[in-house]
Order: sequence, then C-alpha cells, then structure tokens
Amino acid sequence: MRPILILLIIEALLSQLLRPLFSTPESYITLMLVGNSILMLWYLLKNSETTPLFLVFVTAFIVRLGLMFVDLELFRLPPHSGDDTEAFHLEGLQIYLDPSMFNEVVRGSYSKFLGIFYLAFGPERILAQYFNVILGVVAVVILAKTLRLLGLPMRVVFLSTLLFAFFAQGLLLSPILLRDQLVALGIVYTLYYMVRWTIDKSGVSLALAYFAYFVSTIFHSGLAIGIVVLLVYFSFYNHTTGRMDFEASKVQRLVMQVLIVGFIVYSFQDVLFAKFTHVSENGQLFSGMSYDRGGSAYLNGLTVTGPLDMILYSPLRMIYFLFSPFPWQWSSVTNIAIFFFDAAVYLLLFALTIRHFRYLKHHPYAAVLLFMLLLFIVNALIFGLGTGNVGTAIRHRYKLFPMLLIVYTSIHYIRYQALHHFEEVEQRAE
Repeated sequence: MRPILILLIIEALLSQLLRPLFSTPESYITLMLVGNSILMLWYLLKNSETTPLFLVFVTAFIVRLGLMFVDLELFRLPPHSGDDTEAFHLEGLQIYLDPSMFNEVVRGSYSKFLGIFYLAFGPERILAQYFNVILGVVAVVILAKTLRLLGLPMRVVFLSTLLFAFFAQGLLLSPILLRDQLVALGIVYTLYYMVRWTIDKSGVSLALAYFAYFVSTIFHSGLAIGIVVLLVYFSFYNHTTGRMDFEASKVQRLVMQVLIVGFIVYSFQDVLFAKFTHVSENGQLFSGMSYDRGGSAYLNGLTVTGPLDMILYSPLRMIYFLFSPFPWQWSSVTNIAIFFFDAAVYLLLFALTIRHFRYLKHHPYAAVLLFMLLLFIVNALIFGLGTGNVGTAIRHRYKLFPMLLIVYTSIHYIRYQALHHFEEVEQRAE
C-alpha cells in the first residue's frame, strides 16, 4: 500500500511541474499511460511467485485496459457505466475548474476525489479510469498474497486468484469511472493486514487494516458497521493460543482501540458517514432502506419502517441482496446472465462455506477467517436493508466478494486436507 501511495504523490508533483511543458494533452496522456504500464508490469513480475500467476496478473491488466478503451471510445460498458459515471466526471470537472465547489457537489466523496485527482493530474478522464484499472489489478495481487499468508498451496492460490481476476463484476467495474474499485481495494487490503497482524502482531499492520477499511467506508458509508467487527477481533484475539480470548485482561485493549477509533470516527464523521449526514430522524433513516431505484426491483412490499422491521426483514433482504435475480425474477436475458455469471457464484461459495463450516476449526488461522465471514455477513445484512434492485445489488455485493472468496478457499483446502488425512489413516489401518 505504501509504495503505491508514495508513487502516486511523486507522480502528482511531477505532473504539476511537467504537464505545462507538453504541447498537446495527447502526448502527456500517452507518456503517463506508457510509463505507468511499464511500472505496473514490473510490479506484477515482482509480486508473482510463479509464471502462471504472473500470466494471470498480466492478462487481468490487459483485459481491463482493453475494456477501458471500449468504454471510452466505443460504448459505455453495461450495466454500470452511464448516468452515474457521467455525473461523477462532471462534478469532478466542476471542482477542477472552481475548487470552491468542493463542498457543493452532491454525489459525495468520489466526486471530491475526482476533483482532487483532476487538480493533480489534469482534467483527463482517461487517467482517472486508468487509475481504476491499476487499482483493480492491485486488488488481484493483494488477494493472492493474502491467500499465501494463510498457508495455502500455490495451485489453490492460482485457482482462486484466477476466479477473482476474471470475475464478471470485477472486469466491468474496474475500467469505468465509479468508486467501487476503490472500495473493493480497501476491503482487500483490510483482509490482507488482518492476516498480517494475526501472524506478526505488528502495530503497523493493525493501523493499516483500520486505515484501509476507513478508506472503503469513506467511499461507501454502508460499510461502517464493519468497524465494530474489526474492534472485537483486534481486541480479543490471543496470539499465544491463536484463538479469541474474551477475558477481562483484553478489555483494556478494547477500551484503547475504541477511544482511538472513536476519536477518528467522530473527527471525520461527515466523511465516513456522508450518506447519513442528512438524516435527522428515524423515519428518514428507515425510508432510505426501501430504496429501489433502477430496474429489477424486488421485495417492494417489505418496507422497513422501524427497528422491529429491520430485525424481521434483514435476513430475507440479505438473501435477495446476495443471490438475486432468482429464476422467478428473470424477465430478460440480462437477468439470466447475471444469475449464472454473478449470483450463482455467491450462492455456490456461500452454500459450500456454510455446509463445510465445521472444518474451519482445523485451520491454523481459524479466528481471522471466522471474523472475515462475520464481516461479510454483517455488511451483507446492512447492504441488504438498503438495496432493493438487482442492478445496485450486483455492484455492492462485489465489494464483499473478496471476504467470501478467501473464507471459502481456506475452508475448502482445510477440508480437503482433513479428508485426505483420514483416507491415509484408513489405508495404514488396512
């Protein structure tokens, strides 16, 4: 994370100095794209343990880059590129042309991010989308590194990384001008540093895990509830036993983290909870949980009007959020394609994770994997309450996909190991 941030700052400073020297924007853009692509290939080579994994990384980069040019030059990539991407771009340009508009834009943190990006690198949309491509590929790399930290063999890491690298929503969201890739990368880094902290007990890993999650929350406030899950894990995990230890001695650690995290949340509440700053009473809050803008709306009759409704309806709304469109919702070829290339993957991975959950206790990093699963479920419950159509659901659940994929992969491998060991014992007995 740190090298990427440092490189971004250095390039922004160089851009301010060198951009005026270029006779045309095209030559500046070409240099930026070519230069950063070379750096990206070097980064991928450095972080690839095997040739097949390197080929996955490079192919993921090339495919996303190609889709970016399709979105910019041929047609807007369905189903997400369109009104939202254009609105973000226009608000970013407004900030570039008049920085005093920074607090006047209505589309939140991503518009402000784009405004800052355009001020740093110039009002070139292609560079902003290229940055998203880079983030998408980095997320693939970090997911692979997380799986390796969990002790998984390279063949298992390769297959899961392959799935993540070419998952349909990742390919469609990374090359376009939306916030989702920033959020997804923050989530992947959070999971990576959770595992790092579990292994090395490093204060730096702890701080970076929180920082990465805060970044994701800045760009989507619906993730804020996950901070509680992180607080519990980082407060009560016992590095000596490798288990959660809910004893009185750990309360001091919890209090200290609550004070620090609470101070950060309070100081930046307008940024972290931007989506809810306009809410002044419960009625406004719960009315937002029946949101169904867009096509393929579902569960319109389950209107959340208070805390009791939220408790009653949240499991069903979570199921629809994660796995829709169900066959009874199919009204077009698009819905059928979404089910088989998106929803069915979540359904299969989640079902197998729950079915084989008992094997988790055999994993040496069972505690961190359990809390990744809790993070997934808690966020899915909250997103389920606030989402009422398939189009929005497929965008938001992609943010949670790395959690589910890592947990499933780990449980699948430890189950295979347990069954294989049982077969060996039987053979020896014979």
